[in-house]
Parts: sequence; structure tokens; C-alpha cells
Amino acid sequence: MKKIFLYGLLLSSLSLFPGCTDFLEKEPPLYVTEADVFGDADRLEANVNSLYQGLKSQYAMGGKGFVIIDNIGDDFINISGNGYELDFTYNLKATLDRQEVYEFWRYTYLAINRVNTFLKNAELNKDVIGAKYDQYVAEAKFVRALSYFYLHQLYTMPYVLDPNAKSVLLRLEAEGDLTNNDMARSSSTEVLAQILLDLEGSSALPAGSGTAAFVTHATQGAAEALKQRVYLVKGEWDNVIASGNKITGYELASDIETVFRPPYITSENIFSFPFDATNRPGQQYATGYFYINGRSMDVDVATGIVSIPGYNNPKDARIDKLTKGKLFTKYTNATYIDWLPILRYAEVLLNSAEAYANQGKSAEALALLKQVRARSLDPANDTFKLDGLTGDALKTAIYNERRLEFMGEGIRALDIFRRGETIRKQPGTDHELVASPQLGINGYIYPIPQFERAQNKLIVD
Repeated sequence: MKKIFLYGLLLSSLSLFPGCTDFLEKEPPLYVTEADVFGDADRLEANVNSLYQGLKSQYAMGGKGFVIIDNIGDDFINISGNGYELDFTYNLKATLDRQEVYEFWRYTYLAINRVNTFLKNAELNKDVIGAKYDQYVAEAKFVRALSYFYLHQLYTMPYVLDPNAKSVLLRLEAEGDLTNNDMARSSSTEVLAQILLDLEGSSALPAGSGTAAFVTHATQGAAEALKQRVYLVKGEWDNVIASGNKITGYELASDIETVFRPPYITSENIFSFPFDATNRPGQQYATGYFYINGRSMDVDVATGIVSIPGYNNPKDARIDKLTKGKLFTKYTNATYIDWLPILRYAEVLLNSAEAYANQGKSAEALALLKQVRARSLDPANDTFKLDGLTGDALKTAIYNERRLEFMGEGIRALDIFRRGETIRKQPGTDHELVASPQLGINGYIYPIPQFERAQNKLIVD
């Protein structure tokens, strides 16, 4: 049996989730075999947990990567003037040698390779794993699908404008050296198809909700919510609605503030990245460093979503409780965030609302839109009347609701990209920034980083 040095990897993953202290108390061997890992329930579970750990790295979605999406967007102003704090991304000048461009690419692909390695070893030890084989494979593929979703959105011209645009590299095999490093970019259509293929086995995932174990792991609800995002990108409205209807057992929390306060486990939390003292990103990689106390980013109160009539009501809980003028208070710790929401039920409802609106089904769209809005703003205090909205006016209302609802949750730029819109920041001011898809890389989406181009002879623009 081949020996593998996995113990350090396993230990690093245990801090993601509670309930692993028994394993830590065991006498640690220096080396373990594949049979030791895949035949021991605790070690196997820790190995699966490490897959999530890979994607929530401070270089990927767990730290600066999360903030990249809001820095590309138009509801915050980057006041840092510091390249290490995404100033180049905010100013739409993120060239192929910029730190965030290559770090996000490199570490997200490391997370993908960790998944691929697990899948390879799991297949070789299928009989040893036993009854949980299908679930663990589905969890691994969920992590890979989520990784590819973010890579696709950040490094690919909008699908709505060109479904055959060159996208990212579909690396689906475990790689331990540079033997297979030369690889051509797949098309946007191919990458999105692979994401959906990875989610096909979601029936093997748990169907529960409302506990830490469910919220921090892939579930059937999380898989369908990710499918919704892909179907929105593709404009497949029937599929958006169908996936939304499959997501059951969740509801909006009565008070939106509770979603972002300990213990974080609410009825609407579908999937999140948890952190503790052993794995929190630090300093200029810490998500909280950017959002909190106006240290690096301010809420754009002059031209952002909170400046638009109907979305700046002081009685709206999202304004009253989660912002304080230019300061963003959705997250509270000044140096770190110990819980990052990735998928929640409010998004599911607004995804379906958008799909219904695009089908011309105004009544269905309005019902879902009102459900999200009324949670934070009593209709009696709402000066913006939704009743009677149809067509483009209704779509705009849904788009704006998303901007306010998901401020600071790594969604805004994804919405801009999937609709192929022009980015406009601080319009009408001396600091106005504009980028359109026609400008191509750097000024709109991230370019393939320089280090990948240097090592991969098949990379072409």
C-alpha cells in the first residue's frame, strides 16, 4: 500500500468544524497509508473537511477573494490607495501581474487539485469507504463546482455576450507535477456544463438545514442554490425556478441582523464558511479588514445603491442596522470575520423572482420580491410601491433589491457580469470609473495571470 503524508493536512482541516476533539486526542502516527485514511471514519471526515478548507483559503474565497467581487462592483468606494488592498481592482487596472489576479487563480486551482486528488483516492478505496462514498464524492464535487463558478465569473467575458468565449482551464485530474501543465482554455459553455455535471450527484448529499453541520457542508439545498446561479448566468429561467422549488426546509430569518450575528445558524443560512482562531485570514487578507470601520472601503452613500430612492429608507433594517453612514456594520469585528455567508435563502427567492420577471410572470415575481423586502421594511413605511410594476421596471426593482440585500456578500460584480452590464462607479463625480465588456480584460474582467502564461504554452487570449 502506498504511504501518503496526509496527517498535517488532516489536522489543518479539523478546526473548520466542531466535534473533532476525539481524533486530536489519538496518538498521531508520522505516516499513514491510504487505507488508514479512507478506512478510518474520523480521518476520512477530516480529509473531506480539508476540501472546504482549501477553498476558504485567505487567498481564495475565504479572505481577499470574497472582497474582490465588491471591489469590482459599485456600492463601495475603496479609500485605501493601497495596491495590497485591491486598489488596482477597484480602479479597474488589475493587470495580469497583480497580486490578487494571480493569487486567486493559483489558490483556487490548488483547492480544485485537492478535490481531484481526493476523488482519485476515493475511487481507489471505494470499498473501504463504504456507505458514505456517494455523499463524500458529492461534497468534493460541490467544492469543485463552487471553485469553478467563481473562476469562471472573474476570468471570463460574460456568457450572455459570448457563450463560446475562452474561459478557464478545466483541470479534472489529480496533478502532482507539471506533466500536464500545458492546457488550453475551455469555452464558457464547457465550464458551466462541467459545473452542472459536478452537481448532478447532489441527491447523495444530506437534505437537512438549520444546524452547523448542515450549514458548513454541502447539502442538497446548497447544490440547488449553486445550480440557480449557473442557470441565471445562462438565462435558463425555467431551470432557475425549478431549482428554487427544490430548495425546501428554509425560510427568511425574521430579523436580517441575526443572520450576521453569532451563532449565525438561522433558518435561511444555506452554506457558509466558518472561521476560528486557527484559520482566520489576517491583516490585509482578513475580510473584516476591508469592510469594517471604514479602514479600506466606505459605503458609497452618494452614488451607490443606498443613494437610490426606495433603497435608502432609514426605517429599512438593512440601512438602520447594517450600515451607519459610510460605515458598513453587517460584520462587526474590526479585525476579522468569523463567518462568511456564501448562499442564503434570500438569494434563492430573488433568483426565482428574476426568472419569473424574465418570463413575464409579474405576479409570481412580485410575490417573492415583496417577501424579501418586507422582512426588512414594513410595507406601511415603504414609500416605494411595488404593486403594478411589470416589465423592465419590475426587473430593475429586483436588481436593486439584490444590491441592497447582498451588499458586502461577494455578489454584486457577479450580477454585473452575468448580465453583461457596464461597470459605473461614482458616476457624475470627478472619480467616475467606467468599464464595459468591450474593453476586454484588465478593465472589466481579470486576465489569465502571468505565471500561468509562463508555464502553460497553450494559453492564448
